[in-house]
Amino acid sequence: MLFMILLIVPLLGTLWFLNFTMFLKNLKNGKSTHNQNLLGAVLTFIFIAALMICLVGTY
Repeated sequence: MLFMILLIVPLLGTLWFLNFTMFLKNLKNGKSTHNQNLLGAVLTFIFIAALMICLVGTY
């Protein structure tokens, strides 16, 4: 459980942030943002699931 809290959750947060910045760059340049939308949804789902597992594991 400690592995998940200290490595997986921050890694997912970093990937989510990088995806968000790429989304904003593509949006500003008028390029397609479909890939960033899909990846953002998947990363958000995995991030929330990992946080929920960590919270359940603390009890």
